[in-house]
Amino acid sequence: MKNISILLSIISMMYFGSCSGTEKADLVIINGKILTIDKDKPFAEAIAIKGENIIAVGSTKEISKLIKDGTTKVIDAAERLVIPGFNDAHVHFGPLDPDYIELRYTTDPSVITAKVKLQVSKSRPGELIKGGHWEHEMFIDKKWPTRELIDKVSPANPVVLSRADGHSVLVNSFVLKASGITRDTPDPFGGEIQKDPVTGEPTGILKENAESLIITGESKTDRTMEEEDARTWQGYLLAVKEARELGVTSLQIPGSADFEAYEKLQKDGLLTSRIDIGEPLTTDTLLLKKYLDLEKKYTRDCNWIRFGYHKSFID
Repeated sequence: MKNISILLSIISMMYFGSCSGTEKADLVIINGKILTIDKDKPFAEAIAIKGENIIAVGSTKEISKLIKDGTTKVIDAAERLVIPGFNDAHVHFGPLDPDYIELRYTTDPSVITAKVKLQVSKSRPGELIKGGHWEHEMFIDKKWPTRELIDKVSPANPVVLSRADGHSVLVNSFVLKASGITRDTPDPFGGEIQKDPVTGEPTGILKENAESLIITGESKTDRTMEEEDARTWQGYLLAVKEARELGVTSLQIPGSADFEAYEKLQKDGLLTSRIDIGEPLTTDTLLLKKYLDLEKKYTRDCNWIRFGYHKSFID
């Protein structure tokens, strides 16, 4: 089976036309299987791009006429599939925590140990180590993780690792001690302190309302305003990088977002996903006036950042 290649499209519009013009392309992809989303011509061999626009789609022979030696970047897709980027219709997008330990799709529990050890090596004693998105059903042994996985590599740091659904967390012995949780601690209403069936000792898994018992005992890290701003900016760069690497090239944020941050990313040439931002539905006339001002600035025909819908709850 041939490998699949995804075109991470940051193109403002798709124009499926002929190559009769003389305009040369900045980028062409040839010898591919281009999914055009055009019902009359669903596939093509090659595609030509200039600036933010797709200027032509056709055969490799046709598109090759738009190549300018020394200027046009040429990618040979070698018969691989090239598709438009994905749209995420509902994502609470924003800056990621650069120190957050990502454990999604982990199958080997030892990976948790290794990642915690690495983060501890970059942290000060007492500094909180956070992470999550693990699912024990994906582990090779399908067993709940325990504090033994992380105790040896985090003796002087509190560690809190949330399950993917957020209804359970794994904590280390540091946190259990700071929280006063022992084998004699009763389960809170609506929660469970998971305990070893043999020893009766807490395993480090706290479920549902038992999470409210957590006292991390962390040492607060003092940062200057400049350092906090730098971390936030790094978080935005990580967010757009993750979206780009997953092939997401447009998204809708159903709630408040920092328009200025995305505008700065766009001006710096770092925004690789189109952004549609919503705001909460309200009867506040001052906020509604602000919404009207935002709509004038970030209109629906803007190519990168748009505003114009509201979010409401009925549950």
